[in-house]
Amino acid sequence: MIELMHPQALWLLLLIPLLMVLRSVETSHWNRHKKGFFHLKTYPRIIHDKPARRKLIHFLEYTGLVLCILALSGPGVGTEIREVQREGVDILIALDLSQSMSAADVKPSRLERAKLEIVKLFSVLKGDRVGLVGFAGVAHLQCPLTLDHRAARMLLDVMDVSLLPVQGSAIADAVTVAAGAFPEKDEKHKVLILISDGEDHEKQIEEAVNLAESKGVIIYTLGVGTLEGAPIPVYKNNQLADYKRDKSGKVIVTQLNEDALWQMAHATDGDYLRLTDVENPLLQIYNEISKLEKKAFQTHEYGHFKQLFQIFLSLGFLLFLVSGLIPENGKKNDADMSL
Repeated sequence: MIELMHPQALWLLLLIPLLMVLRSVETSHWNRHKKGFFHLKTYPRIIHDKPARRKLIHFLEYTGLVLCILALSGPGVGTEIREVQREGVDILIALDLSQSMSAADVKPSRLERAKLEIVKLFSVLKGDRVGLVGFAGVAHLQCPLTLDHRAARMLLDVMDVSLLPVQGSAIADAVTVAAGAFPEKDEKHKVLILISDGEDHEKQIEEAVNLAESKGVIIYTLGVGTLEGAPIPVYKNNQLADYKRDKSGKVIVTQLNEDALWQMAHATDGDYLRLTDVENPLLQIYNEISKLEKKAFQTHEYGHFKQLFQIFLSLGFLLFLVSGLIPENGKKNDADMSL
């Protein structure tokens, strides 16, 4: 059975009736006015109309156009939808979306650099399920655990400091939400990668870490920022307007706080890395995760799915070529013209 990857392209078929109408109007217009260009007796001596040949040319052109549109729709054949077993680990990534992550002591900013590292991680994931948690003053499960890494990437793209309505940095909430997002029946194969500058305004981290540990979650943490810190930019209409200030009007400098991140990781037999200390830090963490015991995941996919658009496209171009080689009108032979 033929499946279409882009069925919306079939709407272009509506152009064919429109083209037929326009061509009919053009032909009618020419038939009405050709007498103005040629003498009534001269035209048939010069041009020999062949209506049947013209209809054949038009048929080939319209059929070629239909085949090209079908090629755009992405036809293919999947012999079956089969169940595929993969092995991997459940990985949840908790990303800090607080305003302090807009600081630019890590270029282009703490948040954008963190997202870039996550994209690199997605590119090497194999049979692992991945999910996303965003947190600021509250924590939210942005993407449940999934084997569809492209969908997770799309949801990552929309994560920024304006995503959550409550500002702050509730690391404990992030750990709690993540711990609840893992399957209850599994006592292992669970990893939380928490990415933050370490600023926490809610505390209660120890209680959240104990909950995660009781569920078998291993926490890896990645510190984003520098110990020297940087001011927090304030934007208006996508333009830098000022920097965040305290009540006295002094510019606030946000610094990387590693203590909580280090304690969380080592309490669950994980590890802590500072983003600026190593190249590709999340890939280094993933190398450690890959050593963990894996579990089997069940998923479904097309088996032996084969693209067919090349066939439709080639046939369409062939019909256009043939139609172009057929002369629409013919000249009378010399004997006829001499009569």
